[in-house]
Amino acid sequence: MTHSASTGPALPVSGLVTHKTYTIRRSTVVLGLAWLALTTAGSGSAGWYILSKDDLAARLIARETSRQYAYEDRIAALRADVDRLASRALLDQDGVEARVDELATRQAELESRQSLVTALADTLQAGGIVTAPKTPFRARMIQPDEPVRASGVTSFAPIMPTKPTPAPEQPTLRGANETRTSPWHSGEAEIQPPAKRVEAALTHLDRAIAKTAGAQLAALKDMDETLAESQKRLRGALSETGLDADRLAAQGSVAKGVGGPFVPFKINPSAGPFEATLSALQPRIVAVMRLRGLAEQLPLAKPMAGDVDFSSNYGYRVDPFTRGPAMHTGVDFRAESGSPIRATAPGRVVTAEYSGGYGNMVEIEHANGITTRYAHMSAILASVGQSVTTGTVIGRVGSTGRSTGPHLHYETRIHDEPVDPGRFLRAGGKLATLR
Repeated sequence: MTHSASTGPALPVSGLVTHKTYTIRRSTVVLGLAWLALTTAGSGSAGWYILSKDDLAARLIARETSRQYAYEDRIAALRADVDRLASRALLDQDGVEARVDELATRQAELESRQSLVTALADTLQAGGIVTAPKTPFRARMIQPDEPVRASGVTSFAPIMPTKPTPAPEQPTLRGANETRTSPWHSGEAEIQPPAKRVEAALTHLDRAIAKTAGAQLAALKDMDETLAESQKRLRGALSETGLDADRLAAQGSVAKGVGGPFVPFKINPSAGPFEATLSALQPRIVAVMRLRGLAEQLPLAKPMAGDVDFSSNYGYRVDPFTRGPAMHTGVDFRAESGSPIRATAPGRVVTAEYSGGYGNMVEIEHANGITTRYAHMSAILASVGQSVTTGTVIGRVGSTGRSTGPHLHYETRIHDEPVDPGRFLRAGGKLATLR
């Protein structure tokens, strides 16, 4: 490419300006354009890279921020679960302690009741009314401050594992569907949680206490049935004597060698079945004990041991000497001379001497105005003022006084009036079957 200057007026040589001509090749232009394109592309790439890098960093930061928020939410959820479990544990512990206190109170009540049942049983057994009852089952006594144990686990067992576990790599948000594995499951075998084992122990103890209470109530009912049967038989047997047994029993003497200030034992029958049964049992016990005490004071025993042979009954008969009608004020027992004669009831000897037609005679004064006479003895073995018991040997069979041969003439008197001794002997025979 050629450039030329325009023509004009000639200038002096000294002011001549010389113009240079430059020639640019086509390849140089192409290279320049290529370089410009490369430079522009590099700048655009650098700008895109810078912009893309900033966007990636922002997304990475947003992702990490989201994960951090999710982790914090998970931590907050776990803390809420821990607080909830801790609160539940405190409530469960308070509930367990309340149940332990309630069970301890019930067992203390059972111990008190057991002492009553045992005392009644001992009293009735000592009186020969009932045999020794089976001791009711007694649960182990627990103390109010004692932790309840079940297979080595106490009611104060930890509710969370002591060793912390790491957080999951990808925490889940609250409300997401997830399956939580119980810490009390291990493979196929299931381990019962401590709370359930404590509950099982308390339930077992509660059932044992209920069983004990039922056994105590059953023991009282058995005593009541036995006493009712004894009372019926005692009244039936004592009715043979013709005496008012209930009146005499109410007037019975007090046992000797015991005493103390009178403190009435109060029971509220409306408190429950045990108290109601015990309240109904007490008057029956008193009635039976009085009837038995009366039976022990009456001359109901036989005056001679073994099988005795009646040779003459009480009442009108033909007199063996006059062969005329006469009143026989006692009964006669045929026996060999020298056979022992025994007191038929406890009492005090008021006569021990030869007494006309009675021959050698011993008279014993018993309770309730009753006396007994033992006549025709060959030997007197008691003395006036002597206290005797049932079965004490007071003399020997003979034939002294108005007698036709060796025998015992035996009389029973009430306020010095003779009554049929057979009535008392029949009552004694019936009572013998009750012992």
